[in-house]
Amino acid sequence: MKRKLTASFALVVEAISEVARKRTTLLGAAFLPIAGIFLIDALSAEITTSAWSRFALLLVTLPLYALFATVVHRVVLLGEHSLPNRWGIFWTERETRFLGWLIGVWLLYFALSLPTGMLALVFSEAVTGWDVAWVATILGYILVAYFQGRFSLVLPATAVDRRSNFKDSWVMTRGKGMMIALALVIPAMILIPIEWALYGAVDDTFKPIVDLAWMLLVLPIFAVEIAIISLAYDKLSFQDRR
Repeated sequence: MKRKLTASFALVVEAISEVARKRTTLLGAAFLPIAGIFLIDALSAEITTSAWSRFALLLVTLPLYALFATVVHRVVLLGEHSLPNRWGIFWTERETRFLGWLIGVWLLYFALSLPTGMLALVFSEAVTGWDVAWVATILGYILVAYFQGRFSLVLPATAVDRRSNFKDSWVMTRGKGMMIALALVIPAMILIPIEWALYGAVDDTFKPIVDLAWMLLVLPIFAVEIAIISLAYDKLSFQDRR
């Protein structure tokens, strides 16, 4: 376990280094997709409270997330001159396939989040008498991150024009699932106390400002998590090619 944790930290540090080193290219290419995500998020908060309307806006946002993720995967794996357009505005059959796999991964994420909610109920203060819901949160993150890491290597493969599927990703990550999961959990754990501090310290009057601050914090972490998946794919696919 100690070896897996050390490898996970090394993967996180490498991902942060990649994002920081290529930040100028990433910022330029991701600016317009990010601006679209911000705009839709603001509309979602301001114009509707309907769950179905929010879901519809989420569907509109998914292609922007797909572009953002494709940009990060290609820049990390293929270099800073690998983008069809320096402003991140491009859409081909590759991005359509990427969007399809992204939706599949997100559906898996939501399905696995259900057991997390059940764990939170079991560990809730009302049931146990102790405030130990954080245990369920951490266990839930690890559970979801494990399967996310096992299946998500289809995304960087698709981003760099290599055919892949969930089965290929599962086989490639055999024996490495927990290492990837811990690497994905580490950045998420950083966000938890920040989220509590942001949303616990203000009232609803300042919620739009807090939402904006939260998005500004989440997107760099999101880029690091995409880079973690990219680097894991690069290392494991290289082992397969040897």
